[in-house]
This record gives sequence, structure tokens and C-alpha cells, in this order.
Amino acid sequence: IIMNINSLKLIYFSPTQTTRKIVEGIAQGIQIAEVELVDLTPPDTIMRKLMEMHRNELAIIGSPVYTGRLPTDAIHRLQRLRGNNTPAVIVVIYGNRAYEDALLELRDVALKTGFKPVAAGIFIGEHSLSNNATPIAAGRPDAEDLRKANEFGKMIHQKIRNMQAPDEMSLLQVPGNSPYREPTVLPKI
Repeated sequence: IIMNINSLKLIYFSPTQTTRKIVEGIAQGIQIAEVELVDLTPPDTIMRKLMEMHRNELAIIGSPVYTGRLPTDAIHRLQRLRGNNTPAVIVVIYGNRAYEDALLELRDVALKTGFKPVAAGIFIGEHSLSNNATPIAAGRPDAEDLRKANEFGKMIHQKIRNMQAPDEMSLLQVPGNSPYREPTVLPKI
């Protein structure tokens, strides 16, 4: 059974809009006209009703990485989704330090909420602690990062053209440790 994907849901937690830029860049490469943005960033998102996915959708789920893991708020808000076996692309954006277990954690959260991860990506964004004195990945994602996101989207487009029904797909393997490492505690400044 070949799936017919005709709409995209861009689901992201993006306090600095970096994750949103990458997710949108991937979506442009996929080239599906019907796109819905689902911003999980606003604090009231957790209070909204459960969001259900529908047949023939592809979700792109993006999150920043904080100390090698997913932000707690992102996890809580992602848990308000019901994937209903919807195929998903999972993406983490890290500040050029390390993404550690965040991609595995996102895959696991996606699975627990009913999504079927079919592709995964890791991108660099400006670190949240970056400043003029200590720039860390300053200005990222830049034009080259967005070009790579678009190319990744084109690869996904090719993959979904021949994708089987979600229940026929194997588990997507991603790097990370299970159990997850404890988050790195940053020193107080």
C-alpha cells in the first residue's frame, strides 16, 4: 500500500524562531501546497485541547536542544498531540555544542504520541547564550543552513512518494543513549 500525502503540519517549539526557520525550510523542499503551522511555543499551548492528526498528512516536528535534551515545556506540549500513526519527520536544532540524546528523545516522544517517524534531521542554530563577546553559531541558521534544510525536504519528498503505509514501516533508528543522559547543569553566572 502506497501512502498519498497531501498536507503538511509543521509542529515546532521555537522560542527564538530558529527551529521554525529550519522546519519551514524543510517544508519548502517537500513541496506540498497545503501547510499548517502548529506553534507549541506560547505558554497557553498546554491548555489547548488535544490536537489530532489525520490520514494523508505528514508532520514535521521540530525542537531546540537545551543541555543535550528536549526542553521540558516542548515535551509537555508535544504530549498534547495524537499522531494516529501519521508519518513524521523529527528535527532537532542545537547551538553548535552537542545534541546528545535530544533526537532519540524526540523520536520516543513522537512514538508515544502516535506518530511514525520516517526521517530525522539535526541542524545548527545560534546558541541561546551567544552574544557579542562570546558568539556561538552566531547568525545560524544562515543561507547555507536553510539551503541544506530545503535539500533535506527534497529527499523527504522523494521518500514519501514511495512510502508504505505507516504500520508497514520499520522503526527509525537515531543516535542517542537509552536511558537518556541527565541534562548538563549549567553553572550560575
